[in-house]
Amino acid sequence: MRGILLSPVLLAVCLVVVSCGSKKQDNVENNGINEESQFANDTLNENGIVDETVVAEPVFVTPDLAFMEVYGHVKSVEYPNGRKAVFDEKGNLVDYATEYSGENKVMIGRDDDGYIVSTYDGPGGSEMFGYDKEKIRLIQTAAGDGAYYSECNIVYDDNGNVVGYNFVSEDMAEETRDEWSADVEIVAKDEHGNWTELKSGEASVKRTIIYY
Repeated sequence: MRGILLSPVLLAVCLVVVSCGSKKQDNVENNGINEESQFANDTLNENGIVDETVVAEPVFVTPDLAFMEVYGHVKSVEYPNGRKAVFDEKGNLVDYATEYSGENKVMIGRDDDGYIVSTYDGPGGSEMFGYDKEKIRLIQTAAGDGAYYSECNIVYDDNGNVVGYNFVSEDMAEETRDEWSADVEIVAKDEHGNWTELKSGEASVKRTIIYY
């Protein structure tokens, strides 16, 4: 069973997907794209002066982009450990690999709205995902093998930046349950506002994002 470091350090390791049919894909294409900001777009400081350091708010996001915690016209997202997602120009996931899948096809489960709610990659096992659909963003990832279960809830600030993780793990065999939290710092963003490096404690993760 893969250990759960969940998101960015979860996102890299555990957030670390076979299609569920054209009807659900149509939901992604027709209903999932949002060309408006998902967060408040206040770029004025307390003196009423435009703050040029404020990163532009998300203007293009789909359920599949949310699954990889990106927005904008992203072509691919890749992590050093081998996790990679490729999107078409409409923001639909067309290819996905994990650090465990190798040449195997990752199986993807979607809900009725087209959101990716589960993946299975063979050696790595299965994972489950939850979303804040109002703001179209990933908020929770979990994994388990029957006896062991681990979950990470992602914490965001008012601008949609990841700022922390709340973890829960349970081992039914040993009847143990642990809860703990970790603060997250965005070390670097690209010119489109997507993070390219995160740090949590002494651990950090980088990712490469390519755009259309």
